[in-house]
Amino acid sequence: MPLFKCKIKTQQLNFRKCNMNKQKAPAVPTQPVNLKEKNAAHNFRVTIRDREHFYKLVNWLNTNVGKGKDKWTMEGRVLKTLKNGKPVSPKIYIFREDFDPASSLYLSLL
Repeated sequence: MPLFKCKIKTQQLNFRKCNMNKQKAPAVPTQPVNLKEKNAAHNFRVTIRDREHFYKLVNWLNTNVGKGKDKWTMEGRVLKTLKNGKPVSPKIYIFREDFDPASSLYLSLL
């Protein structure tokens, strides 16, 4: 066998030996990060009874907090759940710092 091939084979064997001795770190299961919750200035839960109540909530949030995903958002498929006749309690995330958290009590009374 030529010298060149012997050298390559010894390098490959050494590489395999080194890699076999390395212990792999155990896989740590990581929790998915909820960016909405992380970035929200305020978050709370509100129980929505029916479709009319949902639209009142959305209307109030749009007028008092502002329109758009950058102002507030709600988790889940609320209308789909309400369509099945079940009340739903989604989390509402508000991203504006100047929102008064005491207003969440008013939202639950709408």
